[in-house]
Amino acid sequence: MIVPVEAVRMPPVVPLQSHPGTQRSGILFHNVSQGSNLYQRVVLIHGGAGPANTRFDAAITVHHHLGEFPPQTFPVSDGYFKALVHLSPGENNLMFTFAPGNLGGSPCSTPLKLNYVPMLQNAPLHLAIMVARDSNFTFDSPDKKKQQEGNDLGVAIKKLRMAGYLWQAFTGEQMARNGMGRRTFRLDEHWLPDTLSKTDSRSRMTAKVHIIRSDKTMHEIRDPDVAQQNKSAKRAGDLFGYALDAIAKHGEPFGPTPAGQETHIAVLILDSHYDSKTDLVQGHAALGGGSGHVKLAIFGSHALHSWPKSIEEVVPAFMDADKPNLKQVAHDMDRPYMNFQCAEVGIGAMLHEVGHLLGCPHQPSGIMLRGYTTLRRSFITREVQLNGESKSLCLPNDECAWHRLDLLRFRCHPMFRLASEPLVPREKPMVYVVENGVIVTSSTGIYLIEIHCDGWCRAHLEYPDGPQREVFLYEGELRSLLPKQYQDSNKPIKLEILALGESQSTIENFSTLAVGSKSEIGRSAVFDSIIDSPGWSTNSTKIRVLFRKILRVTIYHGAAVDGLEFFFDSGSAMFGKRGGSPSDFVLEATEHLVGLHVRTGLWVDAVQLITNLRRSAIYGHATGGTPADLIAPRGYNMIGVHGTADNWLTTVGIIYSDAIYGA
Repeated sequence: MIVPVEAVRMPPVVPLQSHPGTQRSGILFHNVSQGSNLYQRVVLIHGGAGPANTRFDAAITVHHHLGEFPPQTFPVSDGYFKALVHLSPGENNLMFTFAPGNLGGSPCSTPLKLNYVPMLQNAPLHLAIMVARDSNFTFDSPDKKKQQEGNDLGVAIKKLRMAGYLWQAFTGEQMARNGMGRRTFRLDEHWLPDTLSKTDSRSRMTAKVHIIRSDKTMHEIRDPDVAQQNKSAKRAGDLFGYALDAIAKHGEPFGPTPAGQETHIAVLILDSHYDSKTDLVQGHAALGGGSGHVKLAIFGSHALHSWPKSIEEVVPAFMDADKPNLKQVAHDMDRPYMNFQCAEVGIGAMLHEVGHLLGCPHQPSGIMLRGYTTLRRSFITREVQLNGESKSLCLPNDECAWHRLDLLRFRCHPMFRLASEPLVPREKPMVYVVENGVIVTSSTGIYLIEIHCDGWCRAHLEYPDGPQREVFLYEGELRSLLPKQYQDSNKPIKLEILALGESQSTIENFSTLAVGSKSEIGRSAVFDSIIDSPGWSTNSTKIRVLFRKILRVTIYHGAAVDGLEFFFDSGSAMFGKRGGSPSDFVLEATEHLVGLHVRTGLWVDAVQLITNLRRSAIYGHATGGTPADLIAPRGYNMIGVHGTADNWLTTVGIIYSDAIYGA
């Protein structure tokens, strides 16, 4: 599917089934249907009830399955409601009851049956709070709020847990609106006293909030030199490292999973502190990324005072127009600054970092830009009334969103995988220059190709429901997909090629890709495969070997690959260096080399020979680096290898042609 980016900045939405201003009979559900399968504990349901002139004196109450969760009541505005509904694993028989308030008339009720299927096959998102080694276990909060609810670690746990379920519900709704099913990430849940309702604390499977202790003191965490918002900070990224160190020290459950999946953790820094004298939030950084097997998002606790602790508090929190005491707590927006803005920016900005943790870059719009400044609209039906303005309805088109490019990443991310879908291994997509264009291949399947120009993704090709093993790309066609101002431009086109298994390759400049990749032997065009590796350096020596009839290959290897020596029917050729332990691979009379399976990072970790009959053993460090198959595209034959070497092989590629050499 070819999709110009400008056409998909906001996801398509399910319209209201009856327009505000229409009398409704009974209760309607706009975004779920009877018997739907859902994959999250808390789901956001849109619906309609009552006549169009209802205000906040009308309400909808959700009675949960077998009374397993306390009834929850939500406002109805102009006949429109949004409800955060708790589900228990398995079948849920819910009852929605409309109370008309002073409009008069009788209440009405409508049942709704939903099936909750926990995605236990997937690695979870862990929630954690990092505390200093001498922490006082409190967070910044205005005096008024401290008197109402406190500001200790227990309160922080409730608020982060509730935020996690809001992220989950919001993401599931966004996926559904984009036709990708109501799939979402799961949270790490344990049998614990639950806090999602303030009216009971029964034990349920609920999100575990891990407490991880840093070796750093409060003074070190609050050092202005590590405060990200400090323009003069000398070590603005150090808080990320502090969190990684605390995670490593904490140990389980943050190690690699048995299936080799990465660990995903969202960490709140409890000991953040707003210094009103310097107008600086100390101990805060909004960062998301990864190191080793850990994918991490971190965020400060400076907005935590405004976050809801339970489902009952969500709507009031996102409609709280009181102004916090800005001498006691920080702010992330221009004044005037109200509590509902503090809540949506804090919760939304931390979700932005979770987006980075899940592999999302910054986007032209949505959560991964700064679209979270309207996050409140996803959970309330009517805007907060300010300065005497009328309170308009918050319909789906008014809400913030994940960009479709983010949702495509989620659709193919292993944390969003349904039980019927296989867990796909990581294998990098490969790029091959051919006559008149480029072929990109992937053994796992390409689901997205982003077309970047002038710093942003301007258009894309998507294949989420039918990932492609091979795609032909032609510059003229790619430019035709761009907005008009870029179609006739000489600005370079950059491509990001995403495949299943969280694998990605980059073409920095499509226009110059063929430069140095094409040559001729006789009348035949010969191409060198693109080397997408950080291993090459000025100390590396470029090497190139063309094949004749290969009888045997000796692979020199240890913890990496030192070199390959090809023995022909007459003579031999060395690719790299001799070293480590030699292993021989002898080809049969009818056998010839068709490709290489390699694992690469800063050097060539391992190599496997692929012939027309079989694959060899893997030589070198069999689990190091990122795997990829280097096999000539259809219609072409492998006729040699090229790359670079230092003390060992640093890069490797294949040479291919539509002619046959070395037979």
